[in-house]
Amino acid sequence: MKSQTSLLNKTLLSHFSGTIFWLTIVFMALNIIALPVAIWIATYDPMAHPEAIRQIPENILFQLSSGQLIIGMIFTVFLAMFLLNYLNDEGSSDFMHGLPVKRPVILIHALAAGVAAIVVPLIITGVILFAERMIFIPEIGLIDIGKWFLYAVFVHCVIFALAISAGFLVNGLFLHMQIIALILFLPLALWGLTYLTATILFDGIPSEFFVNSEPVLNATFPYVAVMQLYEGISILKSTVWGITAIVLIILSFVLYNSRRNENVTLSFNFKWLRVLLAAVTTITGMLAIGAGISMFLQASAAVTVIGFVIGAVISYIIIEMLFQRNARIELSWKSVLTTLIIIILFWGIFLFGWNRYVNFVPAADEVDSVYLSTNFTDHNPELIAKHFEDGYLFNNNQNAIQAAIKAHEITLDEKETPGLYYIGENGRLEITYKMKDGSFKTREFDTIQADSEAIKVAGSTDSSEYDIHSDMLANLKKDGDYSLTLGMYDVRQGHELVEKYKEELGTLKTYRPDIVNETGRVNIQAYFYNDDSFTGNYIYGESSIYNKAILDAEKADYFSLTELLEMDETSTMYQVEVSDEEMNQFFTDYKVLGIFDLIGKYDMQEIYESGDGRKNIIDSINNDGLAPEGNTLLMYGYPGSNTPMIGTSAETDFSILAIQ
Repeated sequence: MKSQTSLLNKTLLSHFSGTIFWLTIVFMALNIIALPVAIWIATYDPMAHPEAIRQIPENILFQLSSGQLIIGMIFTVFLAMFLLNYLNDEGSSDFMHGLPVKRPVILIHALAAGVAAIVVPLIITGVILFAERMIFIPEIGLIDIGKWFLYAVFVHCVIFALAISAGFLVNGLFLHMQIIALILFLPLALWGLTYLTATILFDGIPSEFFVNSEPVLNATFPYVAVMQLYEGISILKSTVWGITAIVLIILSFVLYNSRRNENVTLSFNFKWLRVLLAAVTTITGMLAIGAGISMFLQASAAVTVIGFVIGAVISYIIIEMLFQRNARIELSWKSVLTTLIIIILFWGIFLFGWNRYVNFVPAADEVDSVYLSTNFTDHNPELIAKHFEDGYLFNNNQNAIQAAIKAHEITLDEKETPGLYYIGENGRLEITYKMKDGSFKTREFDTIQADSEAIKVAGSTDSSEYDIHSDMLANLKKDGDYSLTLGMYDVRQGHELVEKYKEELGTLKTYRPDIVNETGRVNIQAYFYNDDSFTGNYIYGESSIYNKAILDAEKADYFSLTELLEMDETSTMYQVEVSDEEMNQFFTDYKVLGIFDLIGKYDMQEIYESGDGRKNIIDSINNDGLAPEGNTLLMYGYPGSNTPMIGTSAETDFSILAIQ
């Protein structure tokens, strides 16, 4: 054995390397399968002509490396667990610390063996990727292989640093795994369940979880690591996590030096950490069980409270069994009391914070523009800002801003607790304020009455002219990297369609505003790419079927108008003549009344499938075109859907089209 001052001890290094040897072999094999073999399978086409041009994305390496990265992160966790497993056994711990080697040197050798176990399989995988490139997949770039290798090493080392530092907090292999999982995912799980509980107890919480969770997601390294493969590597995020890894390694040395051998029989090396984790994980379990009970047993507030109490008790018992490594637990009144106090503090902050959140109404002079809708959407403000012209979905007219604030205030007076007290036909209202400081504030309500004054105020904001703010094709940037679908059909020339659509916008402004705003809406999907690779980001929206550019696209791509509108002979249809004087009220009733009430009020005539009635309507639309300048309206349902939903407005089940 070398002296205590030796920086490299071959026997010690051999010991740690031998401990993880077979684990490293398994990692290397899975690496090869997850990346080189996966790429070969994805690009291999035995039926292709030898001289045929292969359509392979330029960054296929990064597209397929997420699986390898996930496997690597799991391997790295087990790597750290096995390297430090000697600390969990009293005999092994005494033996290692009885050697004439200082603790920092022992840890250095463990870290060196771990880093080697990470880097060597990645190097071998990189060599195989290089061979693939040279022999039969030249689309894999040398620079891409280098980027992948450096990024994979970085990700694995960050997880390794986190897992190593976690090992000095507890004693026991299973506890080590638990603490790693808690460090990695407890913040995200706690926030996600807090958000879910808020949506159950309060009306007004936005349904878009990810947009409102960016800080927590950025603090969840596995999520950040995988998403950067698709969104591009962020220097800032990588730097922060790199510094964090260095700090954790330094902390590991500090914890190791202060660790006492006699604590090996204890579950946790720090009592305060055990008490804190028991409380926080109990809250997480309480929210999960309580939210589940509240969702499936929507009876009363008392049931909700009982559900959370039951959840807290069950969660605390399970967590104590895991932490004590025994089904027969010993209760510590200090731990129970601390957990109870933290739970009370949590609920106080929760109720105060979310109540203030949902009742917030901004001042008009702080709002730059506003989006107001009576149908819930799934819009990402950051995506919109990147890919759309300023003003998409948002109206900066002061009258529109004032109307949105008025509708918001009315809604706050009328809203109820979701699922508990609300009975009857409901109306929906979504409000997104774009503030002058660049931030977005979104509220979604669905417990107000369908005939609420707030719904009427919201519907009046776009009745005076064509609502260009909500037209997707009118606002999509022409030079973006995206593909489009109209209805369910791909558009061959997406950018050309956008350009022509904008040129024909003037025609829409010549028709009645209520006709072009409320009828002839075709669903549009935009899928966004980065260097020919789909980013996973997409946005749904609507545009007008009356725009000549869409009519020309329909003819060029060989699909019909009724196919675009998702209408066929199985669609329920009603035809009605509406006078100019009744038109505005008709669309108001369309958003409020059920279909049968609407039929009775306006004497609508059903078009039956028998006698070729619906077929004739479809042929007329496809052959003779549309008539947005007229007063004949066709109300139609989704194909095959013959039974309207009970207690909902006609707008929920039917769309409208102006026909000849």
